[in-house]
Amino acid sequence: MAPIKRKDVNTHDSATLQPQKRARVGAHQQSKSPKKPSTRASGPSTRERPDKPIHGQDTAVHRSDLSVMRDEEPAFPRGGGSVLTPLEKKQIQIQATQDVLFPQKHRGKTLSDLPGGDDDIDIPGAEGASLTRKSRKMKSKGKRNTKPEPPPKQDVRIEGLSFKRIVPGAMVLGQVSSINKHDIGLALPNNLTGYVPLTSMSKGLDERLDKFINTGQDEEDEEEGNMVSDEEPMNLKDYFRLGQYLRAYIASTGSRNNKKKIELSVDPRHANSGLSGTDLVVDSAIQASVVSVEDHGLVMDVGLEGSNIKGFMSSKEIDPEFDYANIKDGSVFLCIVTGFNESRTVVKLSANLRASGSIKKSHYLSSAPTINTLLPGTAAEILLTEVSPNGMLGKIMGVLDSTVDLVHSGANSGVFNLVNKFHKGAKIKGRIIYTFPAADPFKVGFSILDHVLKFSTAGHNKIPSSETPTLSAIIPDATVVKVDPGLGLYAEIGPKKHLGFVHISKVADGKVETISPDRGPFRVGSDHEARVVGYNALDNLFLLSFERSIIDQPFLRLEDVTVGAVVKANIEKLLIGPSGIEGLIVSLAEGISGLIPSMHFADSQIQHPERKFREGMTVSARILSVNLAKRQIRLTLKKTLLNSDSAIWKDYHDIVPGSQSPGTIVNIYPHGAVVQFYGSIRGFLPVSEMSEAYIKDPSLHFRQGQVVNVHALSVDASLGKLAVSCKDPSTYSEAYGKAFDDIHPGILVTGTIFEKSSDDLLLKLEALGLIARLDVHHVADGSPSRQSSILAKFRVGQKLPDLLILNIQRAHRLIKVTNRESLKKAMKQGELPLKFEDLQERSQVKGFVRNIASSGIFVEFLGGLTGLLPKPFITDEYLNQPDFGMIKSQPIAATIRSIDMDSRRFTLSMKPLETTSTMTKGRREKSLQGDDDAVKNPIDESIRTIGDFRFGRVTRSKIVSIKDTQINVMLADNIQGRIDVSEVFDKWEDIKDRKQPLRKFRSKEILPVRVLGIHDARNHKFLPISHRSGKVPVFELSAKPSFIETADPAPLLLDQVTEGSSWLGFVNNVTDGCLWVNLSPNVRGRLRAVDVSDDLSMLSDIEKHFPVGSALRVQVTAVDLEKGHLDLSGKRGSAVQLSMDHLSTGMILPGRVTKVTERQVIIQLSETIVGAVSLIDMADDYSKANPTVYRKNEILRACIVSIDKQNNKISLSLRPSKILSSSLPVQDREISNAEQLKVNDIVRGFVRKVADNGLFVTLGHNITAYVRVSDLSDSFIKEWKEHFQEDQLVKGRIIFTDAKNNKIKMSLKESTLDPNYKTPVTLYDLKRGQIVTGKVRNVEEFGVFIVVDGSVNVSGLCHRSEMAEQRVRDARKLFENGDIVKAKILKIDLEQEKISFGLKASYLDNGAGEVPSDEDSSEDDEAGGTGGLVLELDSEDDGALGGVDLKGVSDRGGDRSDAKKGGLNIGGFDWSGNVQDDDEDAALLSSSDDENVARKKKRHRKPEIQIDRTGELDARGPQSVADYERLLLGDPNSSVLWLQYMAFQLELGELDKAREISKRAIRSISIGQETEQLNVWVALLNLENTYGNDDSAEEAFKLACQYNDVQEIYERMISIFIQSGKNRKADELFQTALKKKISPTPKFFLNYATFLFDSMAALDRGRALLPRALQSLPSHTHVDVTSRFGQLEFRSPNGDNERGRTIFEGLLSSFPKRVDLWNILLDLEIKAGDADQVRRLFERVLGIGISKRRSKKGTAATTATETVPGKAKLKSKQARFFFKKWLAFEESLAAANGGNDRMVEEVKARAAEYVKALQSE
Repeated sequence: MAPIKRKDVNTHDSATLQPQKRARVGAHQQSKSPKKPSTRASGPSTRERPDKPIHGQDTAVHRSDLSVMRDEEPAFPRGGGSVLTPLEKKQIQIQATQDVLFPQKHRGKTLSDLPGGDDDIDIPGAEGASLTRKSRKMKSKGKRNTKPEPPPKQDVRIEGLSFKRIVPGAMVLGQVSSINKHDIGLALPNNLTGYVPLTSMSKGLDERLDKFINTGQDEEDEEEGNMVSDEEPMNLKDYFRLGQYLRAYIASTGSRNNKKKIELSVDPRHANSGLSGTDLVVDSAIQASVVSVEDHGLVMDVGLEGSNIKGFMSSKEIDPEFDYANIKDGSVFLCIVTGFNESRTVVKLSANLRASGSIKKSHYLSSAPTINTLLPGTAAEILLTEVSPNGMLGKIMGVLDSTVDLVHSGANSGVFNLVNKFHKGAKIKGRIIYTFPAADPFKVGFSILDHVLKFSTAGHNKIPSSETPTLSAIIPDATVVKVDPGLGLYAEIGPKKHLGFVHISKVADGKVETISPDRGPFRVGSDHEARVVGYNALDNLFLLSFERSIIDQPFLRLEDVTVGAVVKANIEKLLIGPSGIEGLIVSLAEGISGLIPSMHFADSQIQHPERKFREGMTVSARILSVNLAKRQIRLTLKKTLLNSDSAIWKDYHDIVPGSQSPGTIVNIYPHGAVVQFYGSIRGFLPVSEMSEAYIKDPSLHFRQGQVVNVHALSVDASLGKLAVSCKDPSTYSEAYGKAFDDIHPGILVTGTIFEKSSDDLLLKLEALGLIARLDVHHVADGSPSRQSSILAKFRVGQKLPDLLILNIQRAHRLIKVTNRESLKKAMKQGELPLKFEDLQERSQVKGFVRNIASSGIFVEFLGGLTGLLPKPFITDEYLNQPDFGMIKSQPIAATIRSIDMDSRRFTLSMKPLETTSTMTKGRREKSLQGDDDAVKNPIDESIRTIGDFRFGRVTRSKIVSIKDTQINVMLADNIQGRIDVSEVFDKWEDIKDRKQPLRKFRSKEILPVRVLGIHDARNHKFLPISHRSGKVPVFELSAKPSFIETADPAPLLLDQVTEGSSWLGFVNNVTDGCLWVNLSPNVRGRLRAVDVSDDLSMLSDIEKHFPVGSALRVQVTAVDLEKGHLDLSGKRGSAVQLSMDHLSTGMILPGRVTKVTERQVIIQLSETIVGAVSLIDMADDYSKANPTVYRKNEILRACIVSIDKQNNKISLSLRPSKILSSSLPVQDREISNAEQLKVNDIVRGFVRKVADNGLFVTLGHNITAYVRVSDLSDSFIKEWKEHFQEDQLVKGRIIFTDAKNNKIKMSLKESTLDPNYKTPVTLYDLKRGQIVTGKVRNVEEFGVFIVVDGSVNVSGLCHRSEMAEQRVRDARKLFENGDIVKAKILKIDLEQEKISFGLKASYLDNGAGEVPSDEDSSEDDEAGGTGGLVLELDSEDDGALGGVDLKGVSDRGGDRSDAKKGGLNIGGFDWSGNVQDDDEDAALLSSSDDENVARKKKRHRKPEIQIDRTGELDARGPQSVADYERLLLGDPNSSVLWLQYMAFQLELGELDKAREISKRAIRSISIGQETEQLNVWVALLNLENTYGNDDSAEEAFKLACQYNDVQEIYERMISIFIQSGKNRKADELFQTALKKKISPTPKFFLNYATFLFDSMAALDRGRALLPRALQSLPSHTHVDVTSRFGQLEFRSPNGDNERGRTIFEGLLSSFPKRVDLWNILLDLEIKAGDADQVRRLFERVLGIGISKRRSKKGTAATTATETVPGKAKLKSKQARFFFKKWLAFEESLAAANGGNDRMVEEVKARAAEYVKALQSE
């Protein structure tokens, strides 16, 4: 058994290394005498299962929940003999460890609360411990203890899981077998099935369910509730999948209706019950539910109550059967623990069970902290203690009993015998599948079935085939292979010998007492007829029945019921409702029931169904539909459906137009009816297809439930639409259709009446055979009563001549005729129009009333042509009558008043035409008088009104402005117009500037134009003049000379454009991938970017070479008049019609990128041609082949390298040597055939496939090289697939070629590629005392395993005693996997191939120190024989990474001048966030150095054994992780050392490790070292800002604010952003700090203002900070802050000196005595360089301006407007200071070129005068 660590033991406590105390605590004495550790137990030793007390014990002793397994120890730790035999010792030891394994309660106290603290305690339940103590006393003193012996322990029995043995609280592994609406079914071991209700799945699903219920009841959340219901949030198929493995918690068991039911829970809170955070270890199984779906993975809830542990699953670790994008919150997964974070608050999970739970990859538990870890789903190894033909017993880790039943041992197949295959004492690996919490002793169920070990689904269940038995199938020959007399038998079925199980109750119809494998009808080898009744995926067993009643049963499942089948059914129940009997519940077979609705009782409605139907009665019915989701069946008893031989319509795809089938009307609407067929098939029966006669109201002719025989008119299977008809399809023959197409409205026909009704007549037209309808309103002219009277006189068979066809509805095959003489007369006179084109204004027409509305009368003519008679144009005699005195179909005569050609509408008038003209003229005159249409100052003097601008009118215009695509002109003061660029030029030669064609025109230029129409700004087209809307329209004009001069102008329309024609176009818009080109204002076409020009160089920047408004010569490639689409091309000749036949290898064509993937780029060459660029064709240097550099819609030049016309595939190349120049250097040549390759050629290629037998590398098109596994590396790599992936670039040497068979082999070994390759170091090349570099391969508590660099995986152990001068208790705290170390070889054992290393600093000090002897090196209190390690060949191939120098980082003991700005500067990366505080940081570092020196001096005064030798590293400083760890042991509070460590990891590219080091540094630095901690925090912020993303930087910033001064962190972070050029983020952080009042100090406001002035150039925002600062800051700081803002105006390159002067003038006017303000202003002005301004300022501060003006009478350089400070005089020292400053200023000017020496003398003279004046006063 592997060592099992005990919990809550402090490995750093020195007391643990001393002999442990042992104390026995009795349960009854614990509460009375808790401080007496030596008190013995009075009750007998007992043991107890977890959470369940043992019955029959004298004293209820409960062990603590925190009891754990501890390391194996001898029974007598120190001395003493034993009278026990070795076998008895071993048994006692195993028993003791087993007892410790089972947690028990100690009256609510943990072990740490018991007397003795962490010392070992013997509890009465631990029999092994008590026996070893008592055995000697019992031998020597005799029988002193007269108390009764404990009851004998029950033996562990081999048994499987059964319904009787299942108890609530047990755990079981299950596999999802069904997913229903409100629950899921789980296949459990041993032919059991359980159900998980919706409320027992996960916490997330519970919350969603509650939200769904609440939103459904809350009206305020109605919208959200509707959204949730529409999305069906509780569709469990979105959360689980069939075959998914889950751990289930038994919630309850019971029986109902003779059916046993097991209710389960998969909620992690239940499925992980009993687990705690310390119970979790790598490779253990845990159930988790999804809390949220993030970009990189899933946040999981592991359901550990009272723990803050969360789970995280990477997106790469999800179940491959699930789509990551479709995973929802609340989904539940069984996961394998793969790791933890450093603080064990986050457990890393994997739901890819086949990979992470594979036992072949050693993913099983060899040790566990507690028994709670061993739950179903966890893999482990058992030691067999008993093997029988029906199962096996064993122990997990030597302490936990486990049983392997017959099914899960695989022996039920009868192929092998367990006794022959396994033997006692063997170790086998398997998976725990259930627990027996009620068993004594506690035990678990074990499975060694292959699919359970692999977490896979049995093959025949996953991939159904014809050879796989289906459920409900009848098997003629089932052969018995195994008999379990008390349970049942196992049989082989099907050609593939699938295994099935027959329970003893299912072997025959009667009761069978016993079955025997040797005799009787069910002996082994006998054949029987069987029926498949189920399948258990977990057991991989088909469930069979030999019962004749089951075999003869028609249906076993709902899925077996066939829609349309005629069945016998027994009436079980009559459903009685408010209206009587509403349905019948019928039974088809056992457990299968259906519903017959009242609608389907009979063809006609039954008045008293209760008299016809009674319970128990057998009826014949037909299956209408089967709803598997709702588990419902609908049947019918209608004889028309029951006896119908027509096709069964149950699938839209099977319905053919013209086929017939009966259906039931379920809904009736005014426009038709819905007909229900079989299944979910429904069709619509339009009212026009219900009968040949006219049907006004379908409800009068049809009823719900009526069966109609229909035929299909049309069917759309994709949309699920079906149209049916009741009309006789035979009447619509080919001749009928031809005759129907030949007739048209307006002709006279003769018809024979064959059907008559009160509303119409149906006639058969002679010579045509067509059917027409004559409405009662069209029988004759006259009143409605007269029409009804005439209709009554007609008889069937009577002929009616000269009937006028009014309208033909071809879709409904309906012809309308009339017999009105008035309409026939109008037809002869030409007053009854047929087409819209026949209409003419002012013409007289005659029609009939179609409809009457309040706004007017709609008048219909022939062919459905309809016009409007508006109310104002109805004569007065009808105007005031109801419905204007009209009725429908009444003839009416009118005059066409107006025609709208665009909308195809026209209006009528009943009033005389003269009156209409007079009214229009009157309105027009009135409008002119009101100046509504008057024109002011027209450019063309002949224009008087707007009406003069009619279509085709040639006039003059004045240019107002010129745009890219149009010229805006003025026709008059209130009239505007526009000339589109396409209406300016006639020919290409007329355009001088192709990019700016309108450039030659000038504003106010007069142009002749012709009116085209009114401009429509909505759709950018022009309309006819009749569409003028508004008082001031914008006219569309043309300035083309040819259009102005022509006599019959006609604008260009789309129907005039033909394919292949050439035009002059102008770019109107540029979008992604195409240009929009105008041929005229109304004709616009699309020009693809790749078709713009033959010059490929111009396609690189479309917008530059073809700007908006530029001119193009284009050709038309396609015209679609229906959709209004026009496709153009700017290419010349054959390039316009680019097709596969025009392409050839080597052609260079432009193309547009349409898709970019990780391995190729898709380029579109034309509308129908697309090519692909693979990795080998992207660059001449394969290392630069990166598809992600190309963006969608980018235009590229590509060369065709291959064409596959058969498969319509084209391969393109983007190699510069192909598309630019063949002389360009090519690093990776293009390989087109195998003959180009020779042996020993070194080539590069991309991995195409990673197979089990090696790699396949793509070298060229159809050229693939094979790399054997042995040729991948010089060293052995066990998991070699992890080092290669598809599309990876590799380099190798050709070792074999066969051009004929196109076979190539290559090698990737370094020895074949590098001529200077050195043979890897072997064990025999190493010597004792040699110093080597290597990498840590594995870390254990007792030491680290190191692989020597440059070796054939030579590895050895460095024991923890050889790691450092100080004692190391746990090596895992110092090293991690992958750390680079320098070690010294202490011992080499060639025979056992072992090496021992040493990492002490003394070993590495230039050979100083001695190699310890063998005795010293073998000192270890762990398991024996761990001083070295046998050579292993299973680690990865590590490169020589040892001895890495940390450039730019000085030794800790050396000069630290490079550690600038509070941190390190490594490769341009500044660790600190400071810009200005250099001096403070330097002082900080120096103080830190002084502290370190002082500490070192103190250490030297300690005993020699405590000396820290970490400073005695070699001159190069720390070179490995071990070096830094040793240094940090000596000085853990040095931030500089931590920063160097981080920089070291960054140089190695280990960003995550650098982060971990920073977090570790923050935890390790002492609490009082705030400055040191701040340095690390700032370094972490720098690291995240430089290498991390926004989220990681934000998280680090928030944590830094929590643990440090918020103001300091904000300032440092802002400085970091400014340094890295992230001004926007710095500005946002400034604003946040300002809003939250993080730093209301003058420094903050000044820094923010400086940032806004210098970095952002936001002067207004910077100046606005001053009043805000004065409001926030104390008054005593106002002067200084205002002064600083004034200085900022001078010093900032974006500032304004005048504004700065204004600020200082305001200050000086309020504080004239502030000499410091004067001095600052003087310095600023001197720096500004305005000498006159400086002199005036000196005069003002010295107060000599007035006297100067008086003495010199204005000759001095001062102005009369200057103000002089008050009468207050400067002190003599102040005056002397300013005069000296003035004199120095003048001297500097005089020294410069152009200086004035006179001013120097003048200043001296003024100083003398000033002194005299002071003396005189």
